[in-house]
Amino acid sequence: MKRFCLSAASLCAVFLITACSNEQGADESKTIAEINQTNVTEDEFVGELKERFGQQVLNDIVSGIIIDDKAEELNIDSEQIDKEFENFKSEYGVEEDEQLLSMLQMQFQLPVDSIEELKEEVIKPQLVLEQLATAEVEVTEEDKKQHFEDNKEDLVTVNARHILVEDEKTANEVIEKLEDGEDFSKLAEEYSQDPGSADNGGELGEFQRGTMVEEFEKTAFSLEPEKVSDPVESVHGFHIIEVLEKKDSYEELESSIEESLTQEQAKSGEEVMQELREGAKINIKESSYEDWIQ
Repeated sequence: MKRFCLSAASLCAVFLITACSNEQGADESKTIAEINQTNVTEDEFVGELKERFGQQVLNDIVSGIIIDDKAEELNIDSEQIDKEFENFKSEYGVEEDEQLLSMLQMQFQLPVDSIEELKEEVIKPQLVLEQLATAEVEVTEEDKKQHFEDNKEDLVTVNARHILVEDEKTANEVIEKLEDGEDFSKLAEEYSQDPGSADNGGELGEFQRGTMVEEFEKTAFSLEPEKVSDPVESVHGFHIIEVLEKKDSYEELESSIEESLTQEQAKSGEEVMQELREGAKINIKESSYEDWIQ
């Protein structure tokens, strides 16, 4: 995933082809390996890489240059990129820059070695595509209010935390401690059996209906903020739920409604990239590569 959704395989091929091509000038037929009585030359190695990955790599390089030119035209600066990077961290639930980098490297095999490379080759192209995808979208106040009226119940969000235990006796024990003034977060860390939230004080973040199991959801959306529920039984065990915040008014939901309607009307990244490529001046100097450009 380098530049415009470049695959990890293609990225590795870019690096290998580039590195080997840079060395070819010094020694075109340098032997790089010997297997039994057979030599493998650098020419053979690079030729194989080009055969397997060349067309995709060339198209990715073309797309990358087009994206860079468009970013300059749109005046996408470091401040915008840094802001989007912070949104990226928030989306993935991480606080440290290096933590995000490590997660992307491990989870998506993203071959970027630094935060600056991530910003330049992932975040910036994303900003370009998003800006162009929504450039012609217009969401009116009437559109937003109508959407709110039509989907009011489904749009409501709550921000909640919980403590999950195995039995009702333990749940009541936790509730007694809460009533005695003990801290919810610390009790979640001590008692909760939910590995996804226990270390974070039981916090689940913001969610809409249709996200959680029915019993949990019914209670969470009926609670007022800062209120703690009685034990709620589900297939997972017994939950003690506290709602931290609830958004159910148009004013509170307006920005998310606008974002949702904008995304519904936006072009896809593929459409945007196709339009950019069609509008670019691509002049293939070597005839053997003419059929490679998509």
